[in-house]
Amino acid sequence: MRQGTRRLSAAVLIIGLVSGVDGCLQGETEGTAPPALAQTDGTGTVVSVTDGDTLRLEVDGRELRVRLIGIDTPEVYPEVECFGPEAEAALADFAPPGSTLGFTYDRDPRDRFDRELLYLFTADGTSINLELVAQGFARAVLFEPNDRYWDELRAAERAAQDARLGLWGSC
Repeated sequence: MRQGTRRLSAAVLIIGLVSGVDGCLQGETEGTAPPALAQTDGTGTVVSVTDGDTLRLEVDGRELRVRLIGIDTPEVYPEVECFGPEAEAALADFAPPGSTLGFTYDRDPRDRFDRELLYLFTADGTSINLELVAQGFARAVLFEPNDRYWDELRAAERAAQDARLGLWGSC
């Protein structure tokens, strides 16, 4: 019985090591894992993507103008900035029109332009805000008091800068 338990433990250890190495090979870095969410505040359907950090989301029959919290992407309107089109395309890949996203607010629900300030999540729980930063499509920006995921966003930005990903290697 003991020998069987040791074999099982060894197998579990090997699987864990292989999984960890696989994650490293796929480009995962510490600090870029999606934030753990007990639950979101709701879900909505993507109507359209405006640019790399702004979209329209239909929630309960209302179309909301949404600004992603904690990030800033290069502009595409009125002038195109370096890596702006790529950031817009990345958001459209994470949140294509018609897709359903989870969302959650932080402390301040709206900005001065009356846009909803949200963290957005794909169906599998991926933090879109965090992934845009981790992949170099966005900068981490703190607009207090909305700081729930600031540490994760800042760590992801540092890793993207160090790896010269996205805008950090192009602009």
